Amino acid sequence: RDLDAYGDDGDGSATATGGTTASAETADVDGDDGATAGGDDQVGLTEFDDGEDVETGDDGEDVETGGDGEDVETGGDGEDGDEPATPADAVVATARPDEETGAVEVVVDQREMDSSIPRDLSRRDAVDVRLETLEVGDYVLSDRAVVERKSVADFVDTLTGGDRSLFEQVGDAASHYARPVVVIEGTGLYEERNVHPNAIRGAVASLAVDFGASVLRTDDESDTTELLAQIADREQTESDREVSVHGEKGAKTLAEQQEYVVSSIADVGPVTATALLEAFGSVEAVMTATHDDLTDVAGVGEVTAGRIREVVGGTYDPD
Repeated sequence: RDLDAYGDDGDGSATATGGTTASAETADVDGDDGATAGGDDQVGLTEFDDGEDVETGDDGEDVETGGDGEDVETGGDGEDGDEPATPADAVVATARPDEETGAVEVVVDQREMDSSIPRDLSRRDAVDVRLETLEVGDYVLSDRAVVERKSVADFVDTLTGGDRSLFEQVGDAASHYARPVVVIEGTGLYEERNVHPNAIRGAVASLAVDFGASVLRTDDESDTTELLAQIADREQTESDREVSVHGEKGAKTLAEQQEYVVSSIADVGPVTATALLEAFGSVEAVMTATHDDLTDVAGVGEVTAGRIREVVGGTYDPD
């Protein structure tokens, strides 16, 4: 990604934008006034003004920032931020807690750096922020929870414009994550632009019923920050939360069923399941792979490999 360095106050940092928008089946959410859904976020640039480290994609190169800011890594394969990322650089991410520090991880789409939310999250001791060019979602909070954030104005744009990309985005999120969440940020949802309340209710109903998304309201960016941190903490640290991508929706294609089987093992999320199947070629090959072979796959560590071998090779004991 292209990076702009900031350092007017001797405390600069870098920012990046980019990414792709995926497609999915759209839904009819017409209200009484005949308004239809569409529209998308228009997001620009901001900065981490405290010069803190922000981790991004695995293949990123170090880039120096202005002033006294520390190095920031960028996603993709471009060196020093000179090469713009292509749509192929976008990733479907998962977030997991740091096993050593216990800090939860929040994966943030680079287009969200227009807001104060990534900076505010990065300042929390118990939260690690990783920047990525996300193919799906604005914030990834676990192996199963992804968030699309919309301001009230942006959400209403989906009803007054001709673009239906919000529903494409949420549909794509629902195909990759078991718990898609839409956050509508701001006040006056039913007072915006004289849009009929039934059009708004129809859009919210479609997101919840047709796409299985939880629709949550927040007052402002600060409120959204608190909500994201709370969800990430609940998803990644509560011991009674079963880590699984298996929601109410059933797998359809053979590939989806294979991903379903592999991802049913605890500590294996949808991204890791796909990586394992791509590396070994079949569910059988994944399940019979050695511990060393498993750890050779990108994204598979000692814990995940050990859990797979434990589940596959362990003696069944229902008690």
